[in-house]
Amino acid sequence: MAFSILYLSLAATLVAAESSITSPPASWSESVGGWWPDPASVTESSGPIIPSYTTPAVTTSLSSVPAYTYTSSPGYSRSATAATVAPFPNATTSAGSPSSTGYVALPTCKPIQYAFPAGEGGNAERAAAIKEAYLYGWEAYVKFAFGKDELQPLNGSGVNDWYGWGVTIVDAIDTAIIMNLTDVVAQQLAFIQKIDFTTTTYGPVEIFDVSIRYLGGLISAYDLLKSGQFFNAYPQNQIEALLSQAVSLADKIAFGFNTPTGLSSANVNFTSNQPVFATYTIAATNVTYNSTNTASTRTYILDWSRLSDLTGNQTYRQLAERAENYLINPSPAPVYPGLVGTQFDIDTGRMLTFDGGFEAGVDSFLEYLLKSYQYQATATTTQYKDFWLQAAQSAREYIALHPYGFPDLTFLSQLDVNGTIALAQDDFTCFAGGNFLLGAKLLDMPDLLDLGLAVTDGCHQTYNTTLTGLGPIQWRWYNASNLAYDPRDDIDAPERKFAAKYGYFIPNGDEGWASRPEPTESLFYAYRITGDSRWAEYAWQNFLAINETARNANGFATVNNVNEPFGGSMTNALDSFFFAEVMKYLYLIFSDPSLIDLAEWVFNTEAHPYPVQCGGGNGSSVSGTSNGTTSSLTGYA
Repeated sequence: MAFSILYLSLAATLVAAESSITSPPASWSESVGGWWPDPASVTESSGPIIPSYTTPAVTTSLSSVPAYTYTSSPGYSRSATAATVAPFPNATTSAGSPSSTGYVALPTCKPIQYAFPAGEGGNAERAAAIKEAYLYGWEAYVKFAFGKDELQPLNGSGVNDWYGWGVTIVDAIDTAIIMNLTDVVAQQLAFIQKIDFTTTTYGPVEIFDVSIRYLGGLISAYDLLKSGQFFNAYPQNQIEALLSQAVSLADKIAFGFNTPTGLSSANVNFTSNQPVFATYTIAATNVTYNSTNTASTRTYILDWSRLSDLTGNQTYRQLAERAENYLINPSPAPVYPGLVGTQFDIDTGRMLTFDGGFEAGVDSFLEYLLKSYQYQATATTTQYKDFWLQAAQSAREYIALHPYGFPDLTFLSQLDVNGTIALAQDDFTCFAGGNFLLGAKLLDMPDLLDLGLAVTDGCHQTYNTTLTGLGPIQWRWYNASNLAYDPRDDIDAPERKFAAKYGYFIPNGDEGWASRPEPTESLFYAYRITGDSRWAEYAWQNFLAINETARNANGFATVNNVNEPFGGSMTNALDSFFFAEVMKYLYLIFSDPSLIDLAEWVFNTEAHPYPVQCGGGNGSSVSGTSNGTTSSLTGYA
């Protein structure tokens, strides 16, 4: 799951974050030097923002599951305030921040997956078909756009929409390694070695996507090639360049953490090495805040911890952890425990909105709380895991809902800016199914399995009930009283008819399929963890629909309307995460289940796998120690 700053709209603005930009506007032309938006300036017009703390509890699809008990770690509280936190880089951690000391015993390489009999669980013919699709898209990129960031598949051209460093190459390399596409990997390694990550002509650099796509891709490729599990007879200096390039890039975007709280800015200026802030304005009060959405400012603890372990430089981990306390001890409190809003004030650490859930804008923050614990259990990551359990419990109790007339169908609702249930879900939220399933196995909580499977099944419903077999960007439904969140939907006859037949309806403007990976991601976890072949069959249906509707003469493209014949029309975009996530998860579903075993590997939010440090670092063939690369981080130590 990945992306930068996308804004969704309900009756009240629901701020999101995961892929800001899927394609340039029609007026874009490379002759003017590229299309680079400034950091987001969002105005909330539905204010004032008043939290709905009096919202009554609701009956959910999992109301019979016993509640989990959250107990904060002893001796830990968020005591820091903006007035007492020394601005970075004058202090490496803020007052009251947890530190990465005190390992908590986690069983070495704890089994996560279903125990498939040897030689079973895969489907070589289907895996080969998915590999062919990767190659089809990759060869189109090489033909029309090699060296550019992304392919434009409708006119057969390339576009530099991610700083001109070749994001498709870096994001896609670990999938090629896993698929054993050695010629492709050799081509990608040779290019990556020559990238200059210290400069760009394309404006301020957005930290979130650069971290999960570029940094994550570099680290994962390095880990895979060093693991001994994959072909690695490539020039050794090109393999080592993966890590040195990761260091070079991290040392530049680290300047974005130079804020009063340590919460990262949205962007960083690579010339001045200064943070560049996004803003959030509440129209009712006419107050503007330096604010970055929750996912964008707090999706670092996994990737940057891995970089620390590979280089031996703990500054990366310290930067990532420094401000996490503002979110796991949020002030003011969210409407439902653990379900923090999508906007935080960078200057004070205060939460500005109450639009919690697992949707875009907050999704990967919650995802990483669990996965950082899976990566390595410490006193710090145990606190992250505990907060994640709060969010999972609130999801079960308050926002896992049945649409009217469909008691066996479960959707995971977003909240609006005041914390009111909005009866809407976006496709980003679909990652939560797999996240709950992972938590169920990692934490020995079988009740979470029910929640994970219900959410995964609900997302699949939005695929197998459309004309194309592809899912929309967002959908809504009617509540137990047969009423919509937005009263205008109550009198919309086509929406009523569609919801009566399928349990949901697609709002106008959200009919597109944007090559999002999250529904397939959760199918991967569901299949690997339960061994139930129906999840693999669902994934195969998804792949067939992609191949039928999104494939064109120049690769693959996004589809504009999932309920029109052949998708209606296409958009001129092939995002790098199509290779990094969609193709990888599909391939792994049909490969031998021992390939990227979930007991040994943890995925970042862009599906880049890192080796789990089982029992404190001894469970992986890629050790968590320095591999000969020294980070400078001048002025940051």
